[in-house]
Amino acid sequence: MDSHKRSFYIKNLTKLLIPMLIPIFILGSAAIPLIHFNLKEKINQENLNLLNQIQMNVEMIFDELNSINLTIAASAVEFIDLQNMLEKEWLDQKDYVKLASIKNTIDSPAIAHPYVDSIYIYIENDKNRFLTSTTGGVVDLNTFEDTSWYESLIKEKSSDKVWTKKRTIVRKPENFPAKKIEVISVYRSFTLANGDLGYIVLNVNTTYLKDYLNSLYKMPGQNILVMDMTNQVLFENHPVHLTSSEIEKMVTTPNEIDTLKIQNEASIVFKLESEKYSWLFFSSIPRSSLYKLPYQLIMVTIILLFLSIIVGGISAYFLTKRNFADIRSIITILNKAEKGEPLPHLPTVVKDVHSFIIHKIVTNFMEQSYMKVLLSERKYKLQALELSMHQSQLNPHFLFNTLETINWKVISLTKRPNEINDMIDHLANILRFSLDANDDLVVLKDEIKHTKSYVEIQKIRHKDQFTCVWECDEGVEKYYVVKLFLQPLIENSLEHGMAGLERTLSIKVRIKSSASFLNVSVIDNGTGIGAEKLLDIRSKLESAYSSSDHIGLYNTNKRLQLTYGEKHGITIRSKLGWGTIVDVKIPIN
Repeated sequence: MDSHKRSFYIKNLTKLLIPMLIPIFILGSAAIPLIHFNLKEKINQENLNLLNQIQMNVEMIFDELNSINLTIAASAVEFIDLQNMLEKEWLDQKDYVKLASIKNTIDSPAIAHPYVDSIYIYIENDKNRFLTSTTGGVVDLNTFEDTSWYESLIKEKSSDKVWTKKRTIVRKPENFPAKKIEVISVYRSFTLANGDLGYIVLNVNTTYLKDYLNSLYKMPGQNILVMDMTNQVLFENHPVHLTSSEIEKMVTTPNEIDTLKIQNEASIVFKLESEKYSWLFFSSIPRSSLYKLPYQLIMVTIILLFLSIIVGGISAYFLTKRNFADIRSIITILNKAEKGEPLPHLPTVVKDVHSFIIHKIVTNFMEQSYMKVLLSERKYKLQALELSMHQSQLNPHFLFNTLETINWKVISLTKRPNEINDMIDHLANILRFSLDANDDLVVLKDEIKHTKSYVEIQKIRHKDQFTCVWECDEGVEKYYVVKLFLQPLIENSLEHGMAGLERTLSIKVRIKSSASFLNVSVIDNGTGIGAEKLLDIRSKLESAYSSSDHIGLYNTNKRLQLTYGEKHGITIRSKLGWGTIVDVKIPIN
């Protein structure tokens, strides 16, 4: 009873939940990928536009070097004078005038642009002097507070090269505490008219760049950073401590959108390359922040599904509890009816579905059961009668007695046995086999024996027009088969195979055994059957068609189906001019 109750509860629950869950599921499953796709496309485009804007503005800032370099190229003689002044022990009045003109070249951009911290011009000289925008003129490297730029220059210096270096400058103004300034130094070499190398060092204050990045519209948690060709982070809007493996993944990621794990958090990374300075611009957004809306929609969908299941479960429970008493009484009536126990009295008034069902069960159950028994009995009798009818067609008693009389009459006339007597003996054996066998099934050994008698009769009749070969697996003779089913198969080969055949007809009877079946095949090389006629024969075999020929294929097919079932009839394969194969599959058990 508990299993029935549980089954009924599950059905009620399913009926209640499907109308509630399907709309929620369809809405959630359709909205989530749609929002995700549109959001992904929008974010991808916006981030690429943002990186392009940042790249353009940053390159414009550092392009200040180009203007200074053009000025130097236009004033090649003056910078040769600068080289001479850097070598002199003392400068005269003319030197100061020239120095002021040259210094104006670097002072102007340093004063005009707030992002420029300082500009140095260095030309190789024995006294290690250089020109800077932070002082009044030429300074000695040994006495200057910022010297790390020179160390980088010595390592990287070469002609026609631009490179960058992130550095920290420590300023020590008088009466004020020391101040650290983070800068990006952009180095660029130039060649003087005499072939010597000079270098411009543009120091850009990263605080300005960070303020610029923070002023741009960004998504929550979004970080913008720029790396140079050595994978060194030049500047960023928020400090991010990246490991070497994380940097390697970011550098090697394609320019398109990609998902990387940065500081143990899955992030969407966009990359843009700058060919001018060999820099890499990155935009990283935490995935949780990027897809916050889809995640919220997923959570809402899950909550709605969970609440629907709870509400549906409670409703199904009370509905099952209310109706199960009626179902229990109906099941009790059915169980009593199956056991043959007395059924309850009919309801006096049919007022609901429950009482209507009980009324129908009580009034109809016994009648239906009785009719079912009658139908089963009638079907059995009909099957036995039909089988008996087909078999009776093969049991002509009067022929057997007549043949015995003819046999002795022939001997009395010819004074000795002859070919006619052999034919009569074989035919008498066949008829005796049919008359003496009381059962519907016979041993295959006897079936083969009496079928060979039929073949011998046909050999006398048709002389040398056909041969018959038997090929049987060892041990198959012990199995029981339907009586007289082989003779019609061989007769079919003789009657239809020899018609118009110019060669000797060869018939092979092959009986093979498997684990569950006997596979009987009668194969001939006769004239065969055309495709249209073969289709007609197969159709009649599958239908209730009966042939007037009592030894024909149709009656044999019917007897096999009545004995073994509808699936175990005759199967015919044939090709015109090649021959015919008739197969029968008989269950061993």
